[in-house]
Amino acid sequence: MNQDKLNKYFASFVFVFSLIIYYLTVAPTVSFWDCGEFIACSYRMAVPHPPGAPLYLLVGRIFSLTPIFTDIAKRVNLISVISSAFTILFLYLIIVLMIKQYLKNVQDGFYRYIPYVSAVIGSLTFAFTTSFWFNAVEAEVYAPSMLFTSLVVWSIMYWNERSEAIGNERYLLVIMYLIGLAIGVHLLNVLALPMVFMIIYYKKYPIEKRTFALLILIGAVLTFMIYPGLVKGIPVIAKVGGFFGLLLSIVILLIILAYTVSNKKNVASLLITSILLIILGYSTYATIYIRSNLDPNIDENDPETIEEFISYMNREQYGEHTFDRRKVMAESPNGKNYSSVWDFFWNYQIQKMYTRYFLWNFMGKDDYGENFSWAKFLGIPLLLGILGVWYHFKKDWKHALAVFVLFFMTGLAVIIYLNQPDPQPRERDYSYVGSFFAFAIWIGIGASAILEWFTENTKDSASRKLVPIGISAILILISPVQVLVKNYHAQDRSGNYVAWDYSYNMLMSCDRDAVMYTNGDNDTFPLWYLQEVEYIRTDLRVANLSLLNTSWYVQQLKYKDPKVPISLSDDEIDNIMPIPWAKQRTIEINVPSRFQKQEYEAYKNSYDLRVDEFESKLTFNLGPKLYNRYLRVQDFMILNTLYANKFRKPLYFAVTVSRDNMMDGLQKYLRMDGLSFRITSIANWSIDPDTLFNNLMNKYQYRNLNNPKVFYNENIIALLQNYRSAFIQLANYYASDGQKEKVKQLINKMNTVMPPTVIPFTSDMLQRWFEAYEYFSGLKNIDSITVDNYTERDLTDLGRVFLNLRGFRAAQKAFEEVLKVNPTNIQAKGFLVDIYGNLALYEKSIDILEEWLKQNPGDKEAQKRLVEYQGKLNIKNRSAK
Repeated sequence: MNQDKLNKYFASFVFVFSLIIYYLTVAPTVSFWDCGEFIACSYRMAVPHPPGAPLYLLVGRIFSLTPIFTDIAKRVNLISVISSAFTILFLYLIIVLMIKQYLKNVQDGFYRYIPYVSAVIGSLTFAFTTSFWFNAVEAEVYAPSMLFTSLVVWSIMYWNERSEAIGNERYLLVIMYLIGLAIGVHLLNVLALPMVFMIIYYKKYPIEKRTFALLILIGAVLTFMIYPGLVKGIPVIAKVGGFFGLLLSIVILLIILAYTVSNKKNVASLLITSILLIILGYSTYATIYIRSNLDPNIDENDPETIEEFISYMNREQYGEHTFDRRKVMAESPNGKNYSSVWDFFWNYQIQKMYTRYFLWNFMGKDDYGENFSWAKFLGIPLLLGILGVWYHFKKDWKHALAVFVLFFMTGLAVIIYLNQPDPQPRERDYSYVGSFFAFAIWIGIGASAILEWFTENTKDSASRKLVPIGISAILILISPVQVLVKNYHAQDRSGNYVAWDYSYNMLMSCDRDAVMYTNGDNDTFPLWYLQEVEYIRTDLRVANLSLLNTSWYVQQLKYKDPKVPISLSDDEIDNIMPIPWAKQRTIEINVPSRFQKQEYEAYKNSYDLRVDEFESKLTFNLGPKLYNRYLRVQDFMILNTLYANKFRKPLYFAVTVSRDNMMDGLQKYLRMDGLSFRITSIANWSIDPDTLFNNLMNKYQYRNLNNPKVFYNENIIALLQNYRSAFIQLANYYASDGQKEKVKQLINKMNTVMPPTVIPFTSDMLQRWFEAYEYFSGLKNIDSITVDNYTERDLTDLGRVFLNLRGFRAAQKAFEEVLKVNPTNIQAKGFLVDIYGNLALYEKSIDILEEWLKQNPGDKEAQKRLVEYQGKLNIKNRSAK
């Protein structure tokens, strides 16, 4: 079999195998973070957060209309599946080309297989690493972005082999067009350009100090010309000269191109053609401008004028970027944890925000935590890659340096540029996948080094083929297969419906025509997906508190259906700023009498109380949140809506909103209805039991939370505790009312839909409450409590819960079990004195107190209690006679 056929067979295997694995593990519907926004914007051709991803939206629109699956989100998820499989294909081809640069005797014996086997090892190891696989199974831009990066790197290596052929320039022009298209997906692809320039330099110029310095200078200028030059410059040209000016600029470039071609100025014509091709690829951004002018429901930043489009492209919504690490450290919430700027840079930005992610992928990630695992992959992918670095520089330092530049530019250079504050709202490993991609090239080369050594050093002719084949099999098993097997469960999303169900339940927590305030991206975008794509609860308005600090978003809330009551004029909104607010102020909001009576009727029914009078105003104190001098725009807008709404529309905070964002003083008027808190007119109305019971028992969906085959990471498990909190809060209400049957229904439901064996408790106290209600409602026999099942602390917590429920027999059992573990536990004995007293077991109380007083004769409180119980015992004995 010739080399080309052999290469094609191996390449086909790599593509098909990775495609099958990604398909089997793809998310069945919407996921958290940006996925919901990208799917919704693809389906509705809307405008996502800046700087947008227009090419992704256009492709996403096609996939969303393709009847592959009934779930539209899964259709768009398929973009990442296919993109990722092609990325692995191109990574395989890149490794083959890299190895063939220095391995000359590929026609001899097993040598002919080394490039292909090594490329399989490197590419498939990367295919199943944590960060890449995570992006491969959900609707995010990072998978297609990596496809473009792999295409660019493969194209320049393909050109490298044909650089002397006539017409080789067309490969370079294809690269420039790919860069232009890639900008419409993600800007990270521009970082592959320095490697491209290095490969061109190696072929066209002698390697010496002067030319290398020119390479660095020209490479930096050309990269800058593309970003921010062309990317940010084209909108500026349109602003200055209008669309006629933009068209004129392109015409001028075409005239210059015609001149350079006719005069055979090859380098100049190549440069001008490259610029035009980048502009052609970049033209997908017209989608953002056109669609914004059609006012879709999702229209972030509202970039329908050139000025607003420039603001959109410059990401002005996120504030001004700075390279000043001292300032970033000082303004970071956790900045005080660092002794110096260097400490902040090294230990947080480098070690935590890059090295940790790097080791996640090549050492293994702790599935239920945020750290890497020393033992998961036994360090094998990392060691292969390190060997590959050394061997590549030894055999072919020029291309090794080019790969290093790609590794650095897509990794540490991004860290230096981003200058991230501590903490970040989520893990950022997806930003550095390009760097991990470059390291995977070295994993393949490391495998090649091992195979070459065994091939060279196997002298026995009988073993000359068998030994390299055996080593190949071992390397495949201990690197790609090991990574696949050990990551499969954690990366398999095939049964994960948490984002869809959680968002659905959040929407269903609210009454009709409500406004619900959400915290940020993660609890907003899945809701947008449900409303925009599946048309669920379109009567409800989701108001994102992060975006509520911007004037364009306030305008949209005011005018787009369903409207949010806002009393500000358009001019006031356009000029909205943080409000000077130097101290606590008392806020009073009138409550219409009709609404008051309605709420108080519900309140009386819930708590069986007679209430004849009620307050006519919401009254609370509100202090400054911004620099202790200003009221944030978001707080001012919540306040404005409270006044303007006059309780006509129900207003809610999502359960995911932090207490700080709920406005301190307003919290006493929040009623928990499940996954949302309703703003009521009654202070300290913690729950409406009928509403909460109906939501938890009848409305909510909990798909696969009881399925041990589905993996839930630590963040999801923490999020799901909100369900338990709601169940237990309602169980507490019914327990205090003596309604054991209702408690039993709730605990049964909670244990059925999310058993602790699948979704562990993250709060010990929450777990103790749950267990206490099991005993309280008869689901468990109190006599089953033994020291074998619980620790001393567990039993103490359990006993306290029983006391809160006035379950004295159960509390007695729990604390007596504590004394079996630790007979000297003074706290348990103290509780038992009161418990025995409530159960009229005065002799036992007296025994504990007399023992205590022998050791502490001066304890007057104990002496007083002893006399009290002795008196009660005498009365009890006389009554018995």
